Amino acid sequence: MNWFRRIYSFDYMGHKYLWFTISGTIIAIGLISMFVRGGGDPLRGFNYGLEFRSGTRIQTTFVKPATTAQVRAVVAGQGYADAVVQQLQSKHGSSFQISTTTLSADQQLALQRALNSRFQIAPTANGGSDWNVNTVGATFSREVITSSYKAIVIALILILVYVSLRFSWKFAIGAIAAEFHDLFIVIGIYSLTGRQVTTDTIAAVLTILGYSLYDTVIVFDRIRENAPKMTRAPYGDMVNRSIWETLTRSINTTLMTLIPVVCLLLFGGSTLKDFAFALLVGVASGAYSSIFIASPVLTLLKEREPRYRKLLVKAGEGA
Repeated sequence: MNWFRRIYSFDYMGHKYLWFTISGTIIAIGLISMFVRGGGDPLRGFNYGLEFRSGTRIQTTFVKPATTAQVRAVVAGQGYADAVVQQLQSKHGSSFQISTTTLSADQQLALQRALNSRFQIAPTANGGSDWNVNTVGATFSREVITSSYKAIVIALILILVYVSLRFSWKFAIGAIAAEFHDLFIVIGIYSLTGRQVTTDTIAAVLTILGYSLYDTVIVFDRIRENAPKMTRAPYGDMVNRSIWETLTRSINTTLMTLIPVVCLLLFGGSTLKDFAFALLVGVASGAYSSIFIASPVLTLLKEREPRYRKLLVKAGEGA
């Protein structure tokens, strides 16, 4: 149990530059991936879902058993090798979602015939075929992208204002640093893995920002409570004690949050799995950033104040 005791007595603030280096390296790898995949434009370095680009999405169910590879082979045979094929959960037959570039009516009909010949498209109750087509234009996709960016920016601004009012602007800088850290970690991993970015991903990112802030505020509250009690201690020592006192709560909260998320990732449908993947990465990053990003950034800012600078110098002389 020595390792258990060590995490409750470890000098987290004494290693703050190590945490910055680790996070900076991970973020840099993600940014490089975005630039490489996007051909120099980082915003193009993602596998965007249909909502973010013009194209055609088809949902259909087959009578004959089919695998994703088999359906993809038929679709590629029609000239759409870049199409994204996802299997959906369904109680009746094999259901799939196919996302391609924008298809004309004739192209949709040709693809429907090819898939029907190979797998037999399931009939519907009204005597038709289970073949649902949705086409998204470039104007709509631009609106979705703009709205998504606005939602994230507004969320970050509100977080900045909230933490500034509840604590102070230095606490707010630490919280925003953690939020940006989590945001870049998530988008970097999405670029590296090539997972599809959908509106569900944006919803997950906004959820992550809220969770990360909650975890950070827990630590910040304890720092504020300990400040009047540890007036002669360097600020880093006070932050360390605050982390030790809230560590059990942070670990328990993170574990209890991750359990249902992992279950969604393992047993949910394709849409839920995409949402759960973003949550899994974000929750883990949020738990990390509250201790290893928000608190160290706050410590750096506070240690520049004359009062805490003197205490830091005295502690160094005493060592």
